[in-house]
Parts: sequence; C-alpha cells; structure tokens
Amino acid sequence: FAFLLFLAPSSFAADSEADAEPVVDRDETMVDRSYQSVDNLVQTTVNQIDSFFVNDEHSTFTDRKTRVRLRLNTDYIQHHGWELSPKVKLHLVLPGMNDRLRIVMNDDQGADVDQASPNDEDSDLALRWIGRQNAKRGYSFDLGFRIKSGDFDPFGRINLGFEYDLPGKWVGQSTNRLYYYSKTGVRNDFRQYFNRGITDDLLFRSRTRLQYFEENEENPYIEQKFSLFQSLSDTRKIAYEALYRKVSIEDSPFDEDEIISTGNNYYSHYQLQARIRQQAWRPWFFVEFWPIVAWPEEHNYDTVFGARVRLEVNLGGSGDQRLDE
Repeated sequence: FAFLLFLAPSSFAADSEADAEPVVDRDETMVDRSYQSVDNLVQTTVNQIDSFFVNDEHSTFTDRKTRVRLRLNTDYIQHHGWELSPKVKLHLVLPGMNDRLRIVMNDDQGADVDQASPNDEDSDLALRWIGRQNAKRGYSFDLGFRIKSGDFDPFGRINLGFEYDLPGKWVGQSTNRLYYYSKTGVRNDFRQYFNRGITDDLLFRSRTRLQYFEENEENPYIEQKFSLFQSLSDTRKIAYEALYRKVSIEDSPFDEDEIISTGNNYYSHYQLQARIRQQAWRPWFFVEFWPIVAWPEEHNYDTVFGARVRLEVNLGGSGDQRLDE
C-alpha cells in the first residue's frame, strides 16, 4: 500500500468551460496565501538546518550531487572512557543512465548517531538505482555488502520516502528502509518526522524510529527524539535534544564488564544533549561539541555524563553549506 502512494499522480485536472468566468473567493485566497506562507517558512527553515547539519535521513531522496564526508568522533562516556571512531561516507553520482545510478558508502548510518557503539565499526558499500526522486517522494533500490565484526555480508535494500504538508504549521516526512542480509535475514528501519518552523531561526523536530531485526529476539527497537534547532549565525547552529531509545545488549556503549544491570537482552536509555556545530577555517570544515547527560538502564538509571567532539570535512554536494537552497 505504501509503495502505491509513491506511484500515485500528484495532481488532478478539473474539467471547466472554456468561456467560464473564474470565481475568486477572496477569503479562500487569503487563507491559501497564509497557508503557503507558513509552508514556505517551514520548508526554508528545514532546508537551512538540514543543509548545515547535513542530516542524511532528511536528504536521502533529494540529493543529486556527489559528496564525500570525512568524520572523526571522539567520545567520552563516564564509567566507560574514551572512544575514537573515524568514518568515511560517500555518495557518488555515476554519469549516464539519466543520473539514476549511485555508489553509496556507509549510507546506512545517519549524521546524528548519538553515542559510540559497536556499530560504529561496521561499514557498507552499495550500488543504488533511483526509481523516483524529487522533493516530495522517492524510492530506490540498493545492492551491496557490509562488513560486520570482520564478516562479509551481502544485502539488498529498498528505500522509500515521502514528505507532506500537515495542518497547524507542520510538515511530515515518512521514510522506510527494508533490508535483507544474506546471513542475518530481514531488517526494517522506519522513521517518522514532524517539523514545525517557529521562526526563521528556530525549528522543532520530532523523530520516531522503529527497527526490526530478524536475528534478535527482542523487537521492535524504539527511539523517540525531540530536537529544537536554533540558528545563532550563518556559521553556527545548535540543537537541544531529548531522546529515549531501546538498544540491544550488542549495541550498548558499555562493555560487558561495565554493565551493572545484567540478564537483559536490551536496555532503555534516556538522554539529554546539545549539539553545537561551528563552521571553522574553511566552508567545508566543521567542529561539533556535544555535552550529554544520560540515564542508562545498564547503570540502574544513575546519571552518567558524556561528551563528543566531532571534526568533519564535507567535500562536494552540500559541502558548501549554502543556507539559501
């Protein structure tokens, strides 16, 4: 059913008499203009925030440019210590075939992964075929492989996404990724976004994420995040975030000997954090600092402090970070 929504026509023409005089309802026109103004505010604010933070989840179906992202995360978690995790992300648009072919590397992971975990060591590479891609809806198909804990695992993936206007100054976006791994079976990753532009410099976003893993006994894995993005200047943005997530024991940021509450296959995390992102030195170089306060079930919900320092280089595509797109 969801797939049919993407193939449905986006507009319908109404029959009318050739010589008929159009009837204009002034009140209705004013309402339409007001709604369009609100919609433009939301879209402009979303584009500014996503362009600066380079949120992959929100640009999966609209990115038509080659880009390379080099990222180095340095994480500190109380009762665990320091972790260093480099990552390379690639989105290569291949010539020919009406720009429908892509090579993507580590596209599986989003731009705002919250803390270091064993999954940071995974890597994947895929060839993508774009079935449909525009600002409102899209679908694509991937064939590739991932390297998980040193193990080679081929996979296929179907990516779906669409965006829609909602009443009350809201814009919604739904995305779904359905995977089949040759060794671990089915995985599904559904994300639901609600955006509301408050002013030109403030954006509220709700993200609900549901994941299913055939290989795991406990399903689904749930994450709820609320973010308030603030534009402090053209070169500095900040996000204030609160989140809840349920993670498997394999994805816990703590080592086995650091876990106090044992005997569970999954754990709940509650977390508050800020993401301060600053353009530095060059338009393609960014520094982020994340102060974090968490209450993980692994430590009986005691307060745990953490921090992240991120260095990031964006080359090509949205690497120029233009705010007028």
